[in-house]
Amino acid sequence: MMTRTNIMGILLLSLIASNICAQNERITHSWVCIENGRLWKTDEGEVVQAHAPGFVRVNNLWYMVGEDRSHSWNPDVNLYSSADLKHWKFEKKIIRNGLTDKRLGKSRMIERAKLLYCEKTGKYVVWCHWEATDYGASEAACFQSSTIDGDYHLVWAGRPLNIKSRDCNVFVDSDGTAYFISTTNENQDIGLFRLSDDYLSIVEHTCLFPGERREAPVIIRIDDRYFMLSSACTGWAPNQCKLSWSKNLKNGWSELRDIGNQYAYHTQPAAILEVKGTKQTTHLYIGDRWMDPDLPNSKTIMFPISFKGTEITFDYKERFFLNVKTGEWSDNAPE
Repeated sequence: MMTRTNIMGILLLSLIASNICAQNERITHSWVCIENGRLWKTDEGEVVQAHAPGFVRVNNLWYMVGEDRSHSWNPDVNLYSSADLKHWKFEKKIIRNGLTDKRLGKSRMIERAKLLYCEKTGKYVVWCHWEATDYGASEAACFQSSTIDGDYHLVWAGRPLNIKSRDCNVFVDSDGTAYFISTTNENQDIGLFRLSDDYLSIVEHTCLFPGERREAPVIIRIDDRYFMLSSACTGWAPNQCKLSWSKNLKNGWSELRDIGNQYAYHTQPAAILEVKGTKQTTHLYIGDRWMDPDLPNSKTIMFPISFKGTEITFDYKERFFLNVKTGEWSDNAPE
């Protein structure tokens, strides 16, 4: 049981950490202090509503899309931008209930919106989980816009190649080939779906991890290896995050291996960001801390991870310092 002394101690440590962060950001605008366990807010003080986020970097700006859970259910999709991954600007709602499509907010809802930029067409594409209120539809949907902050229109919705599809993500390989990845077969398998050259349709399916009941898949390529992080299917409750790797997206994946603690630091994978700077490249894990304490106030968690050979360093950090210009990060405030 938490005593009054314990609580006061935790609050004092949090206050000290916040003061360190504030002092550091007054020293230099290149470094920012990332604090986990807190709500992200815009520079205007509004709570950032971009749950299960997806990211695209355009020039020197990071754009983030995600679920607006301010009213818990039937979320719109919001777009935010940031130069340093801490100070966020609300751009607009890019997909709106009842307006973008009349079914949204009524018979359909969107989860896990993910953003892509297609170099061949110069268009921006959103893939997402397109679901019914009873989760019986098990479908995906694709939206497109000519500009990143434009009005996205529905291109297609349905079951990919007639396969039931739920929790999802996207991945773009080094040659520009894009993939939609989702939980399939009533949450039994992971489906790897290759997209068309314009990223607007699905042309091929490969079944991965049959019967393993994994969801929230995140794929990243490091040199000649692909790594996938995923969670178990336990609803909003956190669980053990697992890692697998392969030199081929479609086969040869290693056995699933535990990483992090038994609750993977109370998060579910959402994205891995590659921050290429002038001095180094840093990879950042992005996870959702759902129902903390409810959907509207669920937290977004970020911390640096690294890969070496087939191994991953996956250590949670309550606080760290980041410089997106140089690609550096530090446990301690830079001098």
